[in-house]
Amino acid sequence: LLILLGAGLAAGFVAGLVGVGGGVVFTPVLLVYFQQLGVAPTLLPKLTIGTSLLCTCIAAVASAWSQLRRGAVARRTALWVGVSSALAVFLMTLLVTTRPWYDATAFQIVFAGVLLVVALRMVAPARYAADAAQPFRVPRRGPALFGVGSVAGVVATAAGVGGGVVLVPSYAGLLRMPIHRAVGTSSATIVLISLAGIASYAVLGVHAADVPATAVGYVDARGLLLAVPAVFTARLGVWTAHRIRTRPLQLLFAALAAFIALRMLYDVLLD
Repeated sequence: LLILLGAGLAAGFVAGLVGVGGGVVFTPVLLVYFQQLGVAPTLLPKLTIGTSLLCTCIAAVASAWSQLRRGAVARRTALWVGVSSALAVFLMTLLVTTRPWYDATAFQIVFAGVLLVVALRMVAPARYAADAAQPFRVPRRGPALFGVGSVAGVVATAAGVGGGVVLVPSYAGLLRMPIHRAVGTSSATIVLISLAGIASYAVLGVHAADVPATAVGYVDARGLLLAVPAVFTARLGVWTAHRIRTRPLQLLFAALAAFIALRMLYDVLLD
């Protein structure tokens, strides 16, 4: 319990300081935690992903509420993309991530890929539009929203992250949102995506064998000990980020993320 509380405090601060999504930090912490508890390899990815989505949802709610109060959330966009991702989340959970072949090895390969993308984006950040385009109309861009939601839902369900690595560049690049509005809308969308993921993992794992007593299906309530402290320290991280140069820290985090990803892939090759 102390490990989770301490890791939650550190994870929230780092997430706020260098501007990464909570799932990128929560997932490896939970993976190591459940490994140390001796969770079976076939159960490990399911429990890690389901619990990470619970943590991500809590962090996203705090972030989205703050962004909403600042008027930085395109509500209809977040709703349409979030709802469109629900089908992808459910299908991925039903047909892929809860299947026996999606074991610890497959999960580590997928998550390592996500980490490498995050590291690349930090090293070479994209340049987005400074100004918003014309007022957004859902009927004219419905297919684009469905595509963004589907891809974000797949990534979130397979790797236990919120999908911000897909949402932010899609909102800013494809839909031409200002970057602050893209980040705010992404936070609101992640709430809906993670809720769909939590429900899917909880329901589909309700009769699974060897699930911890603290879990509902594949969602372990001990994740709250990781997520709740992170909500408070994330604010401290954001406050600190506005007072120091964060670029060196972003590069350091990118190097650490790349190292963790390559180490995961190396372990997979050794197995």
